[in-house]
Amino acid sequence: MLQDMETNVAPNARAVAQGKSKPFLPTMPAAEYEEVKSKLRAQDRMAEKPVEADMEAEAEAEALPRAPIVLVGPNFAGATDVDGLMPPDTHGAVGVDHFVEVTNSHIDIFLRTNPSQRTSISLAAFFGYSARVLFDPRAVYDSVWNRWVVTADAFQESSTRQLFFVAISTTSNPLGPYFIYALNVTFNAGDFWDYPQLGYDQDSVIITANVFTASGGFRGADMFAVAKARLYNGLGFSVPVFTGLRATLAPPIVLDQNARTYLIAASGGSSLSLYTLTNSSRPNAIQLTGPVNVAVPAYTAPPDAPQPGTTSTLDTLDGRFVNASTQTGDFLWQVHTVNLVGYAAPKFYQINTASSSLVRSAFFFGTSTSFDFNASIAANSANDIYVTWTMTDPPRGTNAQVRFSGFDHNNGTTYSLSPGIAAFTSPTFFTGGRWGDYSAVTVDPRNTRRAWLVNEDVLTNHDWGSRIVGIGFAS
Repeated sequence: MLQDMETNVAPNARAVAQGKSKPFLPTMPAAEYEEVKSKLRAQDRMAEKPVEADMEAEAEAEALPRAPIVLVGPNFAGATDVDGLMPPDTHGAVGVDHFVEVTNSHIDIFLRTNPSQRTSISLAAFFGYSARVLFDPRAVYDSVWNRWVVTADAFQESSTRQLFFVAISTTSNPLGPYFIYALNVTFNAGDFWDYPQLGYDQDSVIITANVFTASGGFRGADMFAVAKARLYNGLGFSVPVFTGLRATLAPPIVLDQNARTYLIAASGGSSLSLYTLTNSSRPNAIQLTGPVNVAVPAYTAPPDAPQPGTTSTLDTLDGRFVNASTQTGDFLWQVHTVNLVGYAAPKFYQINTASSSLVRSAFFFGTSTSFDFNASIAANSANDIYVTWTMTDPPRGTNAQVRFSGFDHNNGTTYSLSPGIAAFTSPTFFTGGRWGDYSAVTVDPRNTRRAWLVNEDVLTNHDWGSRIVGIGFAS
């Protein structure tokens, strides 16, 4: 595999040009999305966000969080722009011996004990495909089976052919051999498969994506699941595809042997859409039921994030869930970015899946004048939670920060997230184009009181970079 990778296949020039021009695809009509964002730009916002009395001093001073989460591992630069593709879509996961980062359009593999030992490979070389640019990559590590799962989407080859790639490592070593699957995900002529997400339960790997018609209309989300017993052994498969689902449906990372797997979407208004998946590994018995509406406080799309020193803003998307949930026991953890009195701010949710009800939700943000977005969440089986996000704060002159926080379950059952800690502050503002669509934080398989994150930052030349950081609880 490595010998093949070292050829570093590059996509053809036409494909690269296509990749550079891809816009963000909202699931509402594009004109409506632009109108929403324009109105948010024109609206007055509160001078400062409301904060709890006991958080105010922390928010103002960016003091240490109440939850004892700190930098415990490395804090190093990850992938940077080498192909001119925007945005980077930083994602990745930590394994037993490596950290794997995927971006548009590379995969970077770091030895976790010595991150300077790095292997960088084009996605084209990794998947053995160069006809079209590969984008929207995802990577997860299955710590039960010690396998890496890496996926990426390709631009359409024709109105009837668009490939989606799935790679499964044969061992815990991400530099070793892979089984690679190339799946044609065009089920209606002209459709475009976009924003795929990746999760798994004890029995299957779960894929979701948004699907758009040839005219640009949103058709619905698709979902399919493939038995690990087949994927992890390089066997062929045939599975049903569920179509017409709620937009940007997020699969979970399931940490236990729950017979039910829960997928969730932020459909807008005052509810979340919860689906139940059963028999996920059995094509003849698989069932997806729902959605059931989970009542939550009303939410709307967030405003874009301003930056100090420029009129260029950073895209905060449309309130979707941008990454996989974590499912453990009867709880499902998720986070998205929404509007908070004229600011972009992440809000996390703890959902009771047994009762399809909200246990708790809460905003978190860096300061009372910050814009906070591009958040991801992960939990361990004890329900310790970890989050990463991006923050800008023009009144304080703060460029895009890679930020993190968390909550130790030993601190009680009333979960709240502090303003967090800045792992890295970009030296300047971003002018390279659209900001990345997602980030990732994953629990360390060697110590579940630790996690690793990857998120986007800005280089001195105003282009995109990324940061990989180890975090955890102090005790």
